[in-house]
Amino acid sequence: MLPGTSAARCVGSHIRRFSHSGQWPRVMVARTCPQISCSVPKKVFDIRQDALFRMASVNIRGFATTAPNDCGGNRFAPACIEPQLVATTADVDDLPNHPEKLLIDVREPSELAATGQIPTSINIPLKTVRTELSLSPEEFEKKYGRKKPATNDPIIFSCRSGVRAGQASFEADQLGFKNVKNYVGSWLEYAAKHDLPV
Repeated sequence: MLPGTSAARCVGSHIRRFSHSGQWPRVMVARTCPQISCSVPKKVFDIRQDALFRMASVNIRGFATTAPNDCGGNRFAPACIEPQLVATTADVDDLPNHPEKLLIDVREPSELAATGQIPTSINIPLKTVRTELSLSPEEFEKKYGRKKPATNDPIIFSCRSGVRAGQASFEADQLGFKNVKNYVGSWLEYAAKHDLPV
């Protein structure tokens, strides 16, 4: 762990880092989080949890840190998403057979120019998702060459690693689209399986 970093969110088995004046320990949270181990110079603290991790608090030298798993209310965030809201690479590979499903890549155009994009996808950068999904059906189809999805039509969002796609999915959900999925593997997974640049 690098000293001096303030906090990085616990995602699955990723490492959550804390520091205070460059001296704070690292905190690792396992996927089911039955235990949090905090190591400080000359001492190791183990805080054991009863069941699956919901919320853990560690108070060391008066400095409290928490590792919430609520993802800020975004149920499409990769750390919190439920399986039925996840699109898989198999789903994405099958999209040419399902023109009724819309795949929206929310990366920046410069990223697509460097790597390419998934066949059948359209590009709507994350910062414009809300605006573009609010266009009239006629404007949307004229701009993207695809029918604007109705509120019950399937939409899959992708990006580079699933994080921005999770945010876009959340925004679409807030706009009233009810059949939204996050391709959590996104370009990194797709490219690895199809031998494409990342």
